[in-house]
Amino acid sequence: MNPRARLRRQREAAMLMRMEVTRVQLLAANVGSRLNDQAAKTPGSSLTLPNIGRALFAAPNVTLLGSVVLGSLLVGPKRIVPLVLRSGLPGLIARRARVASSRSTLRAP
Repeated sequence: MNPRARLRRQREAAMLMRMEVTRVQLLAANVGSRLNDQAAKTPGSSLTLPNIGRALFAAPNVTLLGSVVLGSLLVGPKRIVPLVLRSGLPGLIARRARVASSRSTLRAP
């Protein structure tokens, strides 16, 4: 085998080795980022502001209930009940109707 061919094979082998190392590093980074995403999606058991925010964002009815309780503490139940009946309740009914209608249109053939 001539020296040029041997040198070329060595270079190709070195390049393939670097490509393999890079592929393994990318795979490890991908798996690591997926594990971090999975850990971020599951709410922690600690009571922190970001965890509370995620919980309230995931459960809008809890937010509505919290707003009613806070409003009744601040302005009194006599003022907050008509406000909830006038604006909060129709919004809740409209949202549920919108969700129900979107589900029924998705199921239709």
